[in-house]
Amino acid sequence: MTSLFNRNKGPKEQTKQVRLKLRSIDIWSAVKAGFLVSIALGIATIIGAWLIWAVLANSGIFSSFGDLLGSILGDGSTLNIEEQFSFGSVMSTALTLALLNIALTTALVAIWAALFNLISKIIGGVSVTFTNN
Repeated sequence: MTSLFNRNKGPKEQTKQVRLKLRSIDIWSAVKAGFLVSIALGIATIIGAWLIWAVLANSGIFSSFGDLLGSILGDGSTLNIEEQFSFGSVMSTALTLALLNIALTTALVAIWAALFNLISKIIGGVSVTFTNN
């Protein structure tokens, strides 16, 4: 039991610190990484839209919401929300948003990398310290 608390037996290692400066980011590498991340987010968007639509459609919320809107509007007719939020329209909207997200994210990553490179030339980079722990 005392050996658990007695850790000062051996010589203590010196902690070596290395200071480095990040001066530039390769724009093409940033674009490739940003594209892959945006592809993953696009897939997550499509899967999330599918899951939300499946839960809402199978629980009957669309018809209940249509009945509620019909009673609020007072015309006695029920609105057909199920037609407006059909599987095809929801998934095409999710796909369109995913594709826009991919294009915009990829372009913004290139802009931010170029902006970092420009600012880094002015201020000299970002200092980063690493240790060997």
